Amino acid sequence: MSELGALSSYALAVQNMQMSLIKNQVEMQQQAIEILLDPERSVPVSSSLGQNVDISL
Repeated sequence: MSELGALSSYALAVQNMQMSLIKNQVEMQQQAIEILLDPERSVPVSSSLGQNVDISL
């Protein structure tokens, strides 16, 4: 019976780690979107190059 408890604990730990990774990915995506949509980071439109975005941090 203790094996079942150990497996459950392991499965819960793995699931918590996966959720943490997903949360970090979402936060990084949100940060990237905020950077890309920040009007202060936009550079002037070029007639030959299109629109560029300065994403230096």
